[in-house]
Amino acid sequence: MIPALGLTCDAMQSGEQGLPKAGLLVLVLSVIMRNGDPTPEEVVWGALSRMGVCVGREHSIFGEPKELLTQVWVQEGYLEYRQVPDSDPARYKFLWGPRAYAETSKQKVMAFVLRVRQRAWRSFVLQFAEAAREEKGQGGLSQSSSQSNPSLCD
Repeated sequence: MIPALGLTCDAMQSGEQGLPKAGLLVLVLSVIMRNGDPTPEEVVWGALSRMGVCVGREHSIFGEPKELLTQVWVQEGYLEYRQVPDSDPARYKFLWGPRAYAETSKQKVMAFVLRVRQRAWRSFVLQFAEAAREEKGQGGLSQSSSQSNPSLCD
């Protein structure tokens, strides 16, 4: 699905780890899009850390993430990494780079993210329904335990 976005991402052409790197790039672009272009780097790192991709920690697929985002993808033109003017200590922000704009659009990235979320939600709903059927087959939840568990949809 990622090639359908139009990204040619150099990482995609460098073997089996290219597709996950392209997926990470799409995630970063979507975080920037969702939070405004430019986006403070803390927001980007916060989103990535929830996936276990942390600054200063070597990742088995992505390598050192700060180098990937601030050097590799900046050199390839997918991202821009700029210092916030008059920030002391220095703070930085991420923007979509010219190559990202040339190869895809924010509309395509948004549509892709929505498709992924919808698929993930459908998968969750199916798993939840299956678990409910299994519980029902085992006598179901007792009244008191069902009242003490908050709804997953709250």
